[in-house]
Order: sequence, then C-alpha cells, then structure tokens
Amino acid sequence: MLRLTIGIPSYNEGARIISLISSVYESTLNADEARITEVIICDHSSDSTPRILRSYMSQHRYLPIRLVHHDERGGAASAWNEIFSLATGDIIVLFDADVLPLKDCISELASCMDSNKVGLCASNPICLKPGSSTARAASFISSWLEAIRKLGVSQYTVMGRSLSIRTDLAKRIIIPKETIAIDLYLQCRILEMGYHIIYREKARVYFTPPSTMKDFASQVLRSRNGHRQISTQVRRLRINASPWSVLMAAVKTAYCNPTDAFFMLLCSCLLPFYSSRLPGTKSYKWMIATSTKGKLAD
Repeated sequence: MLRLTIGIPSYNEGARIISLISSVYESTLNADEARITEVIICDHSSDSTPRILRSYMSQHRYLPIRLVHHDERGGAASAWNEIFSLATGDIIVLFDADVLPLKDCISELASCMDSNKVGLCASNPICLKPGSSTARAASFISSWLEAIRKLGVSQYTVMGRSLSIRTDLAKRIIIPKETIAIDLYLQCRILEMGYHIIYREKARVYFTPPSTMKDFASQVLRSRNGHRQISTQVRRLRINASPWSVLMAAVKTAYCNPTDAFFMLLCSCLLPFYSSRLPGTKSYKWMIATSTKGKLAD
C-alpha cells in the first residue's frame, strides 16, 4: 500500500485552503492501494491564513496535518523544497493552495506511480467558471495546453497546480530558489534522472482564472519568463513542442471555443503594454494575482 504525503505551499490563501484540505480528505481512494498519511502545509503568509489553519487543525486533531509557517515570504521553490525534505510518504502529491481537485484526482495521480519507471505524474488543470474577458482568455490557454499535453510529453506537460512525484526522487532534488517555472524545472530533473513523465487527463483539478487584465498579464508574462529561464535544459532534453503541433492545438481549441479564442487574442494584444509596467514577472517573488483569491471573512 502506498503512503501518500499531500504537500501544499501556501501564501495568503486563507479563503480557499480549507476547501482544498476538505477536498483532499473527501478523495476517493482504494484503502488497499493507497492512503493519505500526512498533509504538510508550507506557509509563508502575511495575512490571517496561519490563524485559520491552526483553528481548523485544533478542530480536527485526528487529521495528520502539519503546518510549517514562516513569517517571511520565501518563494514557491523554497516551499516545495521544504515539503520534499519533510515528506515521509512513498509518493508526494502537490497542490497549489487555491485549487479544488475532483474526488478521484489523488487516486489518478497515485495509481500510476506503481511502476518503477514513472517518476512524476502530471494533472489536468481545468479553468473554473470563466466569466470576464481575461478569464475567458485564461480558459482558452487552459484548453489549448490540455490539447498539447494529449500529444505527448513536452515543456507544457507538467503544471504546478497539481502533480505527484516519487518521494525518493524528490529528496534528490533541490530547486534553485530563483526558479520561476518550478514545475518545468522538476520535470526536467526527473527526465535527467532517467525516469518517465506521464499525464493523467482524469486527474482534474479546478482553478480560478484571473478576472483582471493586470493579473492575467502577470501570470502569462511570468510563465513566459520562467520557460525562458529553463530553455537550455528543455532543448537538451528535446522536449520542445513542435511549432506545428502547438499551432494545430491552438486552431483546434479555437474551433471548439471561438469566443475564448477571441478574448485570448484581445488580451494578448495588451501584453506588450503590461510587460514593462508589472513588477516581479522576472522574479521568483512575483506579484500575486489577487483576483484569483477568495475574500476572507472578517
């Protein structure tokens, strides 16, 4: 039976993280194959998130939840490294603190790890209820990336919103603190070790898209800069998605979602304007997208 460590890096996610923890423990798991033995939350919040978590933990003492709080923001790479070092399970399942996995997501991410050749499993992030123009643009990107992932392993396969990794391999990896695209870095390291990356379409995890152009631009520009940061490793491993496959995936997605494609083109035209005005898109301590977070109760 596989022992699962659930790892959650958190930064000012008090409005959503309890929903995530509840979803984790409501997951559908075959008790004979896998069980959750611990939840490790690495928190760097400056708001009331630690208080909310401690209150929840005091009311659910029977749940094996460990909160590691730091007063200073250390960045996502530092949080992932700390979770890797503390994990005691056979498999680490990582979730962003603001996502909502379906009940069978953890099962899908864990069940494929019984092969010694598989080192990492990628999830399928799905955009949740897009409403604004920027949310529709983000929804198009999500669907477009899903279409690319179905074609095979590329630099777009692993998304940091959710994934699973063998603990013994994770403990051999230290993600450089300055890394922006930590998911892509992790993918490259696993491939360099000689292990396989697989994608589970049914491992669905929902995320809230940005509802402002400022947040949308920040996310897109940060992702672009993060991929450029690791471009040498990507070329060496030959996991670049071909321009033709990327184009065809975009055309197919646009055909199925013409309205989302229109808003994607519209928002893309504004990216040059925001690229020189947004702080942190080239830093591991990027500007947090406030429109994707829920509102904390008073």
